[in-house]
Amino acid sequence: MTLSWFECKVTYERAGEKGLNTKVNEVYLTQGFTFTEVEKRLTLELQPMVTGTFDIMKMERTKYNELVDSTEEAADKWFKCKIVMVTIDEVSAKEKKTSAIILVKAEDVSGAVKNLTKHMEDSIMNYDLAAVNESSIVDIFPYEAI
Repeated sequence: MTLSWFECKVTYERAGEKGLNTKVNEVYLTQGFTFTEVEKRLTLELQPMVTGTFDIMKMERTKYNELVDSTEEAADKWFKCKIVMVTIDEVSAKEKKTSAIILVKAEDVSGAVKNLTKHMEDSIMNYDLAAVNESSIVDIFPYEAI
């Protein structure tokens, strides 16, 4: 089995303004081997934060190649950064483009670009930044053996 990232959409109620409960939909990224294990891990992570019940509405494997975290206090959003790397096939001498999605934590788009650039500065691979989009991911739970 391969360790994978799973994007999980969760619905629950929380106390809103004026003490009224409001329905909330949030996305969490959880790492694990199987859907069952990820559901169990997500339940363990969210139970202390959620009063009442919650439902996992959707779970799907994702293809994030890397995660770049940030220690900046203002960095509270995750951005999906698509990079395109160009390599030359030694046999045919043709260019080959390969894309990768890197999840970057930052305060805003310019911070995401800055953090990605810093992360990639030691790379020997040439790349172009094709897109930067804010994701709806609220929090990330890396794999820990249960």
